[in-house]
Amino acid sequence: MKELIHANPNLMITVIGIGGCGCNTINMLYENNLSTSVNLIAVNTDLAALNSLNVENKILIGEELTQGYGAGSNPDVGLQAAQESKEILTSAIQGSDIVIITAGFGGGTGTGASPLVARIARELNINCLAIVTLPFESEGKLRMDFALQGINDIKEPIHAYITLSNDLLLKGLGESIGLFTAFNQSNDVLKNLLISLAQMLTETGYVNVDKNDFSSILSYEGESILGVGKAESEELAFEALDQALNNPLVSIARIDSAKGIIFQLFCKSEPKLATYNGLIDHIREKITNKSVLIVPGVTLDPNLASEIEILIVASGIDSSTGELTKEESPIIEQTGYLDDELTFVDDKEKALTDIPAITRKLMAMRSLRTNNV
Repeated sequence: MKELIHANPNLMITVIGIGGCGCNTINMLYENNLSTSVNLIAVNTDLAALNSLNVENKILIGEELTQGYGAGSNPDVGLQAAQESKEILTSAIQGSDIVIITAGFGGGTGTGASPLVARIARELNINCLAIVTLPFESEGKLRMDFALQGINDIKEPIHAYITLSNDLLLKGLGESIGLFTAFNQSNDVLKNLLISLAQMLTETGYVNVDKNDFSSILSYEGESILGVGKAESEELAFEALDQALNNPLVSIARIDSAKGIIFQLFCKSEPKLATYNGLIDHIREKITNKSVLIVPGVTLDPNLASEIEILIVASGIDSSTGELTKEESPIIEQTGYLDDELTFVDDKEKALTDIPAITRKLMAMRSLRTNNV
């Protein structure tokens, strides 16, 4: 108990980035010197893109099919490339305790290959979580249709998945931001989420969230939410929790119906018992499902950038309602927006925001599929 933190050497997390967006995220994670317990793998059909990465573990898939020139924005080609290289992909994730897939959906490789990697993990009995980004609406209907089809394809083999909306990122950063900057900051947000998740699983704290806890939460299969909040003092801890609960980058925001929640508190110094209990009570107040399983964790990290950081992972979320009109759509409380450094800033004039059209379309498709069963 005298040690504040010690690494968990027996847990192997594999974070596998698939396609251009996923590989960029993997490269950013590599440059942030994650724990040696985290295995980073970049997977692509584009040899030139792979060669530009600093990350050590790289896999070129579909070499005979694409000759290393990419999937041509065609998810079918991405899937065929993964099928061609299935043996290599299986070997790459074998022995992992947890696999986290990160990809941008809407193109060829990430959209097409990710569902097969998820299926391989399922066959190997490895818990698997996917965190995928949706394209900007300006990228066109076809790419959005590809992305939605990719989500539909990955739903069956994956244990849980999280969708991040680039259009919500644009809302947070403002209309004047540059295109490349928006893409880079989308990757940066994803990187921060993955770093917090990996730290929770690979570092042991006073109140510990371990592999089995994470597996229990992922057992509530379906929609998931992952959010991070930060505060510069313990007195602002509840604001950090609200930032995590109302993450404007998460496209599915029905946390009130969650069946399982991980609440991870990172602190520079020992928190007050009242703060710890109050934060958990605050979460329960927001959940309509009174039988929700909440797994709390507390880790002391003297090297933390902020005084308080909170990670929320919620799963088993029911978002199967049909498409809503603007008048009928629920509203999400938004405590702030993102500035240029991706920190949350209070903004009372932006207190409420509708569920975005992307999400309503996704919900409508899911409802249609359910009604047709």
